[in-house]
Amino acid sequence: VEKFRMLMLTIPLLVVESKQDYLEAKQLLSICKEYVLALQMEIVRKDLPKNTIEEQLRVCELSAYFTHCNLQPIHEILTLRTALNLFFKMKNFKTASSFARRLLELGPRQDVASQARKVLQACEKKPDDQHRIEYDECNPFNICGYSYTPIYRGKTEVKCSFCEASYLPEHKDKVCNVCKVSQIGKTVSGMRISLERF
Repeated sequence: VEKFRMLMLTIPLLVVESKQDYLEAKQLLSICKEYVLALQMEIVRKDLPKNTIEEQLRVCELSAYFTHCNLQPIHEILTLRTALNLFFKMKNFKTASSFARRLLELGPRQDVASQARKVLQACEKKPDDQHRIEYDECNPFNICGYSYTPIYRGKTEVKCSFCEASYLPEHKDKVCNVCKVSQIGKTVSGMRISLERF
């Protein structure tokens, strides 16, 4: 988390010489934001207690949200494997089968693919979820950088003007939990580089 955040904070200091360089700097900022958010969420998930069903369901929710962070395919495979295993153990077979299909679409190693197919076959025998959780895979969402809950399309959200992390409205005016430098919900120009030279 710290290394990605440090990288993020050096981006405004870059000297770019072309529009392509500028676009790559913006893309790098977006990549860093996704990884910081994903890793912070994973740290919270691993630290949560797992004594009650409610606590175990929250762990499952966080693992499901983690699979929607825009990570490199090799890392996305890891997030999907984790979510698949957790949901299968909780007997949420319908959602587990969805993770298995997404995992197989990424073309994982043969042993990982074989395990995913076995779980998928088991899930398809009883395709329902035993527990209800706050997760709708069919409705696109952003993840709130403070509460680590989904902000579904059409719901009100506020953003960090620097890294563009999303937040629920109650977090407006707080310092961004992802980049740690910008105030959430402020209307500013954000990162700008003069394109006159290009």
